[in-house]
Amino acid sequence: MKKYFIAFIAVMTLFSACKKVDPALQQFKLEEGVFIVSQGAFNADNASLSYFETNNDKLIDSLFYGVNGVGLGDVAQSILVRDDESFIVVNNSGLIYCIDNASAEVKGKISGLTSPRNILFIDESKAYISDLYNTRLSIVNPSTFEITGEIPVNRTTEEMVIVGDKAYAANWSAYNQTSENDAVIIIDINSDLMIDAVKVGIEPNSMVADINNNIWVLCSGGFMNDENPSLWKIDGLSGQVLSTMTFEVLESNPSALKINGAGDELFFLNNGVFRMSVNDNQLPLNPFINQDNNRFFTYLGVDPVNGDIYIGDPKDYQSNGVVYRFSSTGVLKNEITAGIIPAAFGFNY
Repeated sequence: MKKYFIAFIAVMTLFSACKKVDPALQQFKLEEGVFIVSQGAFNADNASLSYFETNNDKLIDSLFYGVNGVGLGDVAQSILVRDDESFIVVNNSGLIYCIDNASAEVKGKISGLTSPRNILFIDESKAYISDLYNTRLSIVNPSTFEITGEIPVNRTTEEMVIVGDKAYAANWSAYNQTSENDAVIIIDINSDLMIDAVKVGIEPNSMVADINNNIWVLCSGGFMNDENPSLWKIDGLSGQVLSTMTFEVLESNPSALKINGAGDELFFLNNGVFRMSVNDNQLPLNPFINQDNNRFFTYLGVDPVNGDIYIGDPKDYQSNGVVYRFSSTGVLKNEITAGIIPAAFGFNY
């Protein structure tokens, strides 16, 4: 990925996403690092993409705009880094950009979506897209950027994982459905049909698959604290629930479940960063990284190679946020200025 390319780059001093960018034409070399996706304010069309080079602690701000001459769109939700490409899901704009990881240049886009949230690759010619408002998963060809079909699931969908010949989609939001938002939907990836649904806690907000082909589902318990939050462990091959761990405090709000590169250690937010082994049978009592009064831990990413932990702090949700970079041992390494609501991280090696 260390090739040279011509691009417009915003000056290194952070600009508010609502201002005009006046980039200088220059030649530069993009090193290994992390894409920082900032959502932007709802309906403000000011989502942004920054890049932090980890070897030299260099921040390249407004990367997407600088390279492509257009804004990222309205509410950038998630990013998937795959080989030499990344797919950035822009929720309220109803589209997904595919960019080159060496240049951040747009290679194509998937448009015509309702309210996309995440993308899951099934193979080189098929991917699923979850949706906040639509009760159907979209099927796309990520090579041609075309929508090729859809899967009725009767629920809205959020995060997704794949184990064997099954894809799992979490039903986080109750919008546009009659049933409770307390299930993980199972899709047969060969037939592209919904085959089952696993009942979990209310509002499953994040989900990962571990080294043992087990799926972990973190449930907040509902926006109005309808029930205690919970962490569920599901056999990814059979779809059977293996265990449930319940948070003692009803008003706690765990979120952003992530897993390390080895697939054997879980991380999540709950007024701090908590860490646990996939072999643990109880929730950790004390945070691995404390959240003090001057920080608001809202979004989380874990580098799959070196284990660094990235935490997005949206501050007031209207001005530029901050990303805290901690080492795998919990030592603060950097405070990185980002765009409005830094919410997703794509690790680019």
